[in-house]
Amino acid sequence: MAETVLAKTGIVQQPGCLEIDKLNALDAAPLLISIVNFGHPPRNLWANSRYLKEKGLDLQAFIAKDPCQDTPEVKCKQDDVYQLVQVENNVVVERSHNEKTKSHGEVICSPIIFKSSTTSDEGEKAVMITRLPQDLQRQLDSHMRYMTFLLECSPYPMGFFTFDGHLITSNPAAVAAFGDTIWLQSDIFGMKDAHERHGLADPEKCNHQSNKAHPQTERRTAYMKMMEALVEDGSTYEVDIPLKKKLDDQTEETWYCRVFAQRQKDPFTGEPIIMVSHKNVTDLRKVEGELGRMELSALTQKDLIQHDSDVAGSLAVLLGEDWKFVYDNPGRESALSVHKSSEGSSSPRSLLSAVSADYGSSSLIADQLQGLRAVLDTADDWHFNVFDLEREADGLPLQVICWHVFTKHNLIEEFKLDQVKLMNFFRAIESGMQDNPYHNATHVADVVQSMHCLLLKGGLNQFVGKMEILAGLFSACIHDFEHIGFNNDFLIKTQHDWAIDSNDKSPNENHHLISAFRILRQDDFNFLHRMPEAQRNQFRKIVIELVLATDMGEHMAIVSKLKTNLLKRMENPDDQIEDEPPDSLRILVLQGAIKVADIGHVYADRDVHIRWAERLEEEMWRQGDLEKHRDLKVSFLMDREKPGVTRSQPGFVDFVVMPLFETWAACFPKCQVLVNRVQANCDHWKEMEKQWNLASKT
Repeated sequence: MAETVLAKTGIVQQPGCLEIDKLNALDAAPLLISIVNFGHPPRNLWANSRYLKEKGLDLQAFIAKDPCQDTPEVKCKQDDVYQLVQVENNVVVERSHNEKTKSHGEVICSPIIFKSSTTSDEGEKAVMITRLPQDLQRQLDSHMRYMTFLLECSPYPMGFFTFDGHLITSNPAAVAAFGDTIWLQSDIFGMKDAHERHGLADPEKCNHQSNKAHPQTERRTAYMKMMEALVEDGSTYEVDIPLKKKLDDQTEETWYCRVFAQRQKDPFTGEPIIMVSHKNVTDLRKVEGELGRMELSALTQKDLIQHDSDVAGSLAVLLGEDWKFVYDNPGRESALSVHKSSEGSSSPRSLLSAVSADYGSSSLIADQLQGLRAVLDTADDWHFNVFDLEREADGLPLQVICWHVFTKHNLIEEFKLDQVKLMNFFRAIESGMQDNPYHNATHVADVVQSMHCLLLKGGLNQFVGKMEILAGLFSACIHDFEHIGFNNDFLIKTQHDWAIDSNDKSPNENHHLISAFRILRQDDFNFLHRMPEAQRNQFRKIVIELVLATDMGEHMAIVSKLKTNLLKRMENPDDQIEDEPPDSLRILVLQGAIKVADIGHVYADRDVHIRWAERLEEEMWRQGDLEKHRDLKVSFLMDREKPGVTRSQPGFVDFVVMPLFETWAACFPKCQVLVNRVQANCDHWKEMEKQWNLASKT
């Protein structure tokens, strides 16, 4: 059963005349177009190639068919179409939702005069029926689901406007906050006179005469500056503007609204539209002076950050079209009641948004979102399973965990980080990760989570402040950026570009740093642009030291420094570390932390650890395969025809892992649990080694 909505979009006093020899343009259109005379008896007159192809008909077969059978997309009654369109010359838009197929569409019925060789000179009145093909409709449906979710889930008033300043649609929060009398239900910034506004589409309207008629008020100035700022898709603008709100006693009060606007593209028309979100900052303005503006703006952001920490809200908004989850809110108010204008009528666009709101929910999607919440609830635990995150985050584990830990440590508010550019940066890093068996985005997400746990509950508080936490998590995020699956020795002996650029010194690690900082310095990704220069220099210095420390060639040297420079000082009661440890000691602690995090899978649950060991083995074998292909000496443990990494785990743990972890736990006793977990996994490998040895003797 299909549900339908009919809406008249206008009156055509003189229907357009369409002659048979002028149909080539319609035939080439990427739409499904048919022409039907709904008189008595009804007759099919013409259809374009795309329509005929989808129906599996030729033109003659289409003309021979009964229109009531041939045009099932027209769900309304035949007499209604005939009367409204063919007789009264209305343009009718029909929106339907089919429960069986879960499909949604929009059909436009327009009156025309159709002339052909078989009609009289005046032609015959008919109806041209137009709809989107299924593939384009699915793209539109997907976009509308995302937009509806964005509107429905945000606790902040949001709306979409044309560039002429007219409201397309708004969310329930906007209606609740402003009611039917406020500007959001009519025009952007409260400027209802078209001459007061000017958009990018018609800048001539803002002429000298209109400037005289409308003084340069604060609202008008804000609007004009916004138009100048929103010149490209994705560009943004933020401003505080005064608005008037009618109270219950019919008096008005002035309040200040902090507006954030972003330019987007309408997926249906391709025209630019403006997404606007806003927050009442009147109380802040009362105490906000020029000297305190930045601090109070940060307080305003605090509520946003708290909201962003909610998985259902922040991740869906920030991950944009890549995010596949839609929030399920069965108790929300009917979208049709939300989008009604003050006159009680609805535009076709607002109706389309309203209908799309009704099918955005799904119990399956809600379960998926609940699964993601459950995974992130374990992000503070040593036994965190990053493969669960990979699954629940729809293949975007790095973006999700980075945003989660940055908000967990309150870094966005602490350093006034640009949230949009921060998420852009996380996206860029994840998209730059290669699909290697081991060195991939999931491994980096695992290292970020391990670094987060070490900083959160590893007992490092004496040595790390907010700057060290920021640099440590950032370093974990970029430490394997663009890794191509080969170790440093291979890059050096093959004279790879990375080795040439780094003069054979840690070519992988140097490339990770260089590429990541090149992205960070671009305007769209520079989330540190508000940070003072001295802090930025300190941040960069720490990050360089940490990422270079992940070179396994530096492993023993760092373990030795931990024993000499840190452990001995902590064990000697006469040599207490100062309240403010020197920078060199802070960096050494962070270097040790990122070393522990980088091989953190050794203390993961056994099944997770084994999975990572097998992935590492496969990646090393692939390097060995290439070395054989190039007639190079195959590196240790990289010959696919010989025992690999999984057969050497006991030795790796005894000689590489345990010296680091035992030293680390001695310095930070809260991490002793990691040593115990490593030993448990090592015992497993030793038992497996016994079984392999027995099997080789039989």
